[in-house]
Amino acid sequence: MTTRMPEFSEEWGQSFITKMRAHMEQLYESVNDDGEEDPDPVLLSGQPFCGCEDCDERERYLLATILIIEGYEAGEVTLVSADD
Repeated sequence: MTTRMPEFSEEWGQSFITKMRAHMEQLYESVNDDGEEDPDPVLLSGQPFCGCEDCDERERYLLATILIIEGYEAGEVTLVSADD
C-alpha cells in the first residue's frame, strides 16, 4: 500500500494556522462574552459551543477539513507518495 503525504507551501501552512487560531479565538471569546457584542459566532457544525473538549475538537476538525479541501481544490495542497 502506498502511503501518501500532504505537500503544501509554507505560505499556505501559515495561512492555515492563522485561520484556525482566529476561528477558535472567536469561539472562546464568545463563551466569555458579556453580551455587549455579537454573542453568536459562526459555528461550522451548527451546534452550540460551550468550550468543552468535544466542542473544541468538533469545530477544529471541521475547519481543518474545509481549509484542506479548499486548498486541494485550489491546487495549493497535493498528496505525494511518501514511499519515493
